Amino acid sequence: MTNHFSPTAPYKFEFLLLEGFSNMVLANALEPLRDVHMRSAIANLEWEVTTLRGETIQSSSRLTISPDRSFDPEMTNGILVVVAGYRVRAQAKKQLVAEIRQAARNAKRVLALDTAAWLLAEAGLLDGHSATIHWQELDAFAEAFPGVNVTTARFVRTGKIMTCGGASTALDLMLDLIQDMFGPAAAFDASNMFLFDPARQNASQRGAKHLIDRGSPKVLDALNVIAENVERPLTTFELADRVAISERSLNRAFSDALGMTPGKYYRLYRLQHARYLAQETRLSAEQIAMRCGFSGASSMGRSFLREFGKPVSAFRS
Repeated sequence: MTNHFSPTAPYKFEFLLLEGFSNMVLANALEPLRDVHMRSAIANLEWEVTTLRGETIQSSSRLTISPDRSFDPEMTNGILVVVAGYRVRAQAKKQLVAEIRQAARNAKRVLALDTAAWLLAEAGLLDGHSATIHWQELDAFAEAFPGVNVTTARFVRTGKIMTCGGASTALDLMLDLIQDMFGPAAAFDASNMFLFDPARQNASQRGAKHLIDRGSPKVLDALNVIAENVERPLTTFELADRVAISERSLNRAFSDALGMTPGKYYRLYRLQHARYLAQETRLSAEQIAMRCGFSGASSMGRSFLREFGKPVSAFRS
């Protein structure tokens, strides 16, 4: 994926909520952005919530949300995130479909979460493309829109449109988008924050629970070794040797599971630990550098600037 991050360009997300939307879907899409904004030094990241006429709206669990403003297709100029729920077919009226079509023309990207792909399909935005939707709507969706290549993938990217079918997949989609827009460091942080498995206390496995389901036990073994060797980092060859796998196979396993090399993950892990020490302790920069496997404060500082866009001092409490 291409990292399009610019420190000066504004990143605007508009969350269009439809009556009956899922709180979990919204949270899994919005909270990673909040984490990126707070922890990754991206001050020019903004989001707002809209509803069709600016009305207060209820989720599927009857929680009430007051929007920032009403939905206006002419004001859509960033990333439009449409969040629909169980009532989407009844809500797909001509006026709304037309407004979605117009907003999509103006938007830089369009994300259709849960059942919102139905609206995009009605607008003709998915004709000839692949898309997915909530599993309960898959059969009806495929029947209603034969021109759409309906898939059961967790999320689908086609051009500037992304679709997903539920809460956990909304998180997958957003982490993928964050990596694309802001780079692997921001995605790494957000993944660690929201995929933490409390049943596994080893810090190396934060954000990595899903690797088990992907059949990557060697990667999990490697993560444990990485966590145990922060102060004196191993080479990729040494890491592979510790988990009884070839260096080439370990590189391939990390790429498949995490989208980065073992060396990249290792460096991000050390940087994350260094940032934690900068925030939570009174250790000097030199002491932090030594504890996190850097040759000195200058080397660590350059890595901070490259990955986080800020010097170590900016993370001091």
